[in-house]
Amino acid sequence: MVDGQGPTTTRRRLRFELRRLREEMGLLQGDVAARLDWSQSKLVRIENGSVGISVTDLRALLNVYRAPEETVDDLVELARNARGRRWWSQYRDLLKPAYQEFIGFEEEATRLRQYHATMVPGLLQTEAYMRALIPALVLSPSPESRYEALVQVRLHRQREIVFSDSPTDLEVLIDEAALRRPVGGTATMHAQLSHIAEAQGRAAVSVAVLPFSAGPHVGMAGPFHIIEFAAEADDDVLYLETAQGDMAFRDQPDLVAQYSKCLDRMLDLSLRGDAAVDFLRTLADESA
Repeated sequence: MVDGQGPTTTRRRLRFELRRLREEMGLLQGDVAARLDWSQSKLVRIENGSVGISVTDLRALLNVYRAPEETVDDLVELARNARGRRWWSQYRDLLKPAYQEFIGFEEEATRLRQYHATMVPGLLQTEAYMRALIPALVLSPSPESRYEALVQVRLHRQREIVFSDSPTDLEVLIDEAALRRPVGGTATMHAQLSHIAEAQGRAAVSVAVLPFSAGPHVGMAGPFHIIEFAAEADDDVLYLETAQGDMAFRDQPDLVAQYSKCLDRMLDLSLRGDAAVDFLRTLADESA
């Protein structure tokens, strides 16, 4: 149980175990909080992962749950591993907690499957494209320093996932609408479309295009990410992108499986391999 791949998946395992132990004791969150003289909101935040937990508080919880000594030792080790700092910690004041967790899961995954409806996926964006895109997505103007930080975060994600010596398997389905929408001018779009076509040649990257001719499909409801892990203890997770660009986390295996099957059906309607590359290069030539 202590073979977590990184702080994010480790933190997730820890909160699952704490919730399971509480439920096995037949205790409500309010019952536990009252016994420890905590606010109920503190326990809620611990169980939903919005805050960490100290070893002292963890031992107090496990005492209430009458956990065996071996379980206590395992969970204490998980808690210590979960407190590790990651590269994006320097940006934590700018990034929403859900996005930070998403980056953590992304970095600790073995495979990423994505559908993008309206824009090129972040992991395949050129720097010029992201610099034109990021300021256009905010509801109200922000300081240039914030835009710069978001660009640097995205570039770092690319280095970790796509361009590292051990890249993560990345399967991306992009709607034709995202490829035809001009962002940053003709030169930027030409370079961006060429970049996606070239990415298809990387060993760990698979790019498919869902053409307009495919007709209506479930992806029209919005973009989504399926994040898969190697360890059996770590269920796959689903993230849905909202209209405001937020990441809505879904930790429900049945729902993740449904979306995975939907993505498979969408891929059956898509251009793949050489057909996708030819389509991308044609669009690139048209944008020049």
